[in-house]
Amino acid sequence: MPCYKHKEEDIIVVKRQRILYGLTILIVVLTIGVALAIVPPPPANQDLGIYDTVCGEFAEEDCRACHSSGVPDTHHLLVEDAGYGCTDCHQVINNPDGSTGVGVIRNCVECHDTSPHHGAQEAVDGHCSHCHGSFVDDYDDGHSIPTYEPSLITPDTSYTVEDAATGKKWGGCEACHEPDKTLVPPIYSNPETHHSLGSLSLECTMCHGDTKSGESLLSIRKCEDCHGTKSLHNIQYDYNRTKGQLGYGHVGDNWDCAGCHAWYVAYSYAPQEGPIVPSIDQVSPTSIVAGAETVMNITGDNFVNTVNGIDYTSDVVIENGEETMTLTPNSITASEIVVTIPAIDAGSYGLRVVKSGMNSNLVPIVVVPQVTIDSATVRGNIVTVRGTGFGDEPEEQYAELLGVTVACEGNVLETDIISWSNARIVVNCPSATGGDEVTVNALHGSDSATIG
Repeated sequence: MPCYKHKEEDIIVVKRQRILYGLTILIVVLTIGVALAIVPPPPANQDLGIYDTVCGEFAEEDCRACHSSGVPDTHHLLVEDAGYGCTDCHQVINNPDGSTGVGVIRNCVECHDTSPHHGAQEAVDGHCSHCHGSFVDDYDDGHSIPTYEPSLITPDTSYTVEDAATGKKWGGCEACHEPDKTLVPPIYSNPETHHSLGSLSLECTMCHGDTKSGESLLSIRKCEDCHGTKSLHNIQYDYNRTKGQLGYGHVGDNWDCAGCHAWYVAYSYAPQEGPIVPSIDQVSPTSIVAGAETVMNITGDNFVNTVNGIDYTSDVVIENGEETMTLTPNSITASEIVVTIPAIDAGSYGLRVVKSGMNSNLVPIVVVPQVTIDSATVRGNIVTVRGTGFGDEPEEQYAELLGVTVACEGNVLETDIISWSNARIVVNCPSATGGDEVTVNALHGSDSATIG
């Protein structure tokens, strides 16, 4: 005969267990809620990658965050390679005293009022990592994109849940990437920044897919074409010092997981194993001369890091079209690299830092021709200067800055240019004699020699 007393006791125990379990769940949820109440972004920390604004808000100093090297030289090469003239950038200024001067346009957005980069072939082809490095993926690089329908913890293109009391959003990009128009420059929303990419913004299907076929206008799977787990889970500002703090990237405190995956924290630590994406801030010197070794200083973030007991370090890669050159640093820390660039030919190059397959942003560097006088002779009134790197003859209105001068005991003699080529300049100088000093001021530099 069954013992009903024992059965009642068992039922009471089960009820107590269920109550205890329910209280445990409630405590966990409340604990997570308290943790999330700590105030990190939005907006996201702006010290890594591209500032979340639009091109029209950039001033010269913002552009130079990437273009810290070779900006004048880049434009000067266009004079020879693309047919630009000096006055396209340097207008002649009439001074009050009747003399003339040379104006310089330094505010980049006076000419570049929309993104100047997204018309490049790499951008048109959807190969965003060419410039942005491993902060993004390429749609055709084979990175993993889930094929199943988004689940409750799949990040949303905006957000999944919002706290009605605080306005805090969880579960999607807006948890960190929200606009703040009070900052300088203002931080814009994701739609605004993605829609300000010049002519590339007109390629709607690149981000939105084929909506005529029933595809969602804002599908997280289309976002994952460029922003997959391969890149997202390895982004963290100053990893060595912020890996346990919230709000500095995607691999910090558990809060950073919740920002994308709603209240449900899927991992006890950020789901990454390996190198953190490196980032370049500046390179110095700003000008490199062809044919000469150059010691370069590179500053930035996450050049070295340690994860799970494994030390990751970086190399420096110089790119010129399909050709690459990998250089081992002379010295390296998390924020600074010193590297020797060997003698290379004149031209435009790209420099990036690579750490175990993770690429930094691409920084343009320009190698300019070396201006060298090999010989200077005089015969009668004619001075002939031979050498390399003289470039094209400067326009007349820039004669005070560019040209040939002959000096006798410090006094500058009058000269007239007869002919000018990259390797030979001929000038008329009636007063020139042997022993005088001749100086060539060319577009990419200057050199002096004694007339023999």
